Amino acid sequence: MSQYSFSYNYDSLNDAFNAVNRKGKMQKRYLSLEYMDAAQKYREMRKKLNEILRKKKAERTEEETSQIDYLKQSMKENARQQKALLQEHLSKVSSRILSSSFRFNLTSDASENPLKPVYSIGATAEEFFAMQVLCRNVKKLFKISMSSRDEILSQLKMLLREDKSRFYIIRTDVCHCFESIPHDKLFEYLEGNNLLDVKSKSLLRGLIRKEFEVKNLRPLVTSLQTGIPRGCAISSLLSEFYLSKIDEEVRRRLPGIVFMARYVDDIIIVVHPDLDDEHRWTLDKYVNSLTDVYINHGLTIHTPMDGTNKCYIYDSNDTKNLKFNLLGYTIQSIKGDKNRQGYFSLSKDKKKRILNRIIKTFQKFESLLDIVSYDVAVHYLFDALHVLTCNINLYNAKRGVKVGIFYSNQLLDNINDLEGLDKYLQYRCGSISLKGKAGIDPAKQPQIEATLKKKLKQVSFVKGFAMPHKRYKVKKNRLQMIKQSWV
Repeated sequence: MSQYSFSYNYDSLNDAFNAVNRKGKMQKRYLSLEYMDAAQKYREMRKKLNEILRKKKAERTEEETSQIDYLKQSMKENARQQKALLQEHLSKVSSRILSSSFRFNLTSDASENPLKPVYSIGATAEEFFAMQVLCRNVKKLFKISMSSRDEILSQLKMLLREDKSRFYIIRTDVCHCFESIPHDKLFEYLEGNNLLDVKSKSLLRGLIRKEFEVKNLRPLVTSLQTGIPRGCAISSLLSEFYLSKIDEEVRRRLPGIVFMARYVDDIIIVVHPDLDDEHRWTLDKYVNSLTDVYINHGLTIHTPMDGTNKCYIYDSNDTKNLKFNLLGYTIQSIKGDKNRQGYFSLSKDKKKRILNRIIKTFQKFESLLDIVSYDVAVHYLFDALHVLTCNINLYNAKRGVKVGIFYSNQLLDNINDLEGLDKYLQYRCGSISLKGKAGIDPAKQPQIEATLKKKLKQVSFVKGFAMPHKRYKVKKNRLQMIKQSWV
């Protein structure tokens, strides 16, 4: 019997609750009103206790001093009450999940790309906790881990700079990956594994083979019994699980692979075609064999002949220089130039995305000047531009993880890209006009505008990239508001 046969009992739901709660993402609607009331009372007592403890002992009143022990004892009793209420609630949820009538309900949501609709499960506590436990089970039992973008790119960079042997490169991706995964082959792998418990397999069959089969809008892939619901938490894990099986076969089928990586459905393969006399395949043969492996698993990859320009192939024996895009970078090797081997620049798409965020930042600033005070609008402008050009720390689940212009692009070699972004940024800063804006004294407008532009000259992508140790502080809700203004 699997050690996870009872994975939908109170203990597993409580583990899921703690994991989500630590990230600060536990929504009230999935918990009982009694538990939420008790939790609110605990927060009020904690606030009162902290107010007293912040005072020096000599400054506390006699009533406040006597309250300290009372509050501490009341908080202990409240914590026990919360635990009991949570256990009662989660036990009821567990019973409903384990009943034979339980199933996930899917609905299609609005999507940026209508051809790739996203789906969400129902907003019940049962569906939320069942999905959390299901994801934990699948990820742990199948040892699913997503590849690191930086690790992939770092290894590729080192290889391109140090490898002197002849090599082929194939860079491609899977066509409509989520929409194309065939149910029969996916469940052949899932159900052929004895680690996953019966309940988890049943939930997956109900979600994918029944519920999604009915709700699937099929705008891209019309075949029946294909696809997994884009947007559901379990789908990225199922996709990674399925594609990892294909990775194994690719490594078995294609000889001479010295580097192979996949980031979601983006694939990069480096081959030494002259590794031995037995296997001296042409580049076309590698592409055809790779294509066949994916076709055998019900998927297709982009090829050089499909007209999409989403597949790049290269033979280092050719006279042309290496140049292709991967994960936000344009990667080049210039023949005869030692300093331009594995040379990383920002891709056109990434520069376009950053420029678009600059544009939207100033548009938001302009709109704010008409509806809020000047100070509020300027505060947004500086916060948004610093998030773009500096480095910050993430909150909650990724506390301590650093992101920003350096940490998101630390393999960048071409600083000219950042200088170009700075040039456009300063152009937008210099174009600011506060003339006629509500809330600004016309007599003081020229001075205020000049001071603002002077301060904005300090904001720079180049400076942010050069000083990764200097990180900008921005609160979580502020960061979310800024990101929303870029949508």
